[in-house]
Amino acid sequence: MTTIEEHSKILKEFVDDINEKINANLLYERQKIIGFSASEASANLFAILFHRLNLIEPGFNVNHRDFSSLKSAEEKYPFDFEGKSEIFRFLVNQENFRNKLCYGKDKELKIVKEAISNFFELKNIILEEGH
Repeated sequence: MTTIEEHSKILKEFVDDINEKINANLLYERQKIIGFSASEASANLFAILFHRLNLIEPGFNVNHRDFSSLKSAEEKYPFDFEGKSEIFRFLVNQENFRNKLCYGKDKELKIVKEAISNFFELKNIILEEGH
């Protein structure tokens, strides 16, 4: 059963992983790992938000694939909450970055940086703005 504490622990591991790649200047070389980590971290952020809002029970599984499109996200999570459209936009963007970075040939460094920026903006919205 995944609790808010467990999601927070997992989130920290992924954030630490992303920051390690940034600090080691390995964004281009580790872009697939960054794409994966940012996507999984985003899903855990969303789970933390929903736990805080009491919209899900411990053990509910948030899957990154739920954010393959805005329509998919709306169907899977029809609940109303503050900042929903903005948060969904960031989550869908993160899933798109995951697909770009994790599959196929290496992408431009600009895309890796955009994926990281998207993630940290989402993190700020959910954790620091109190949604």
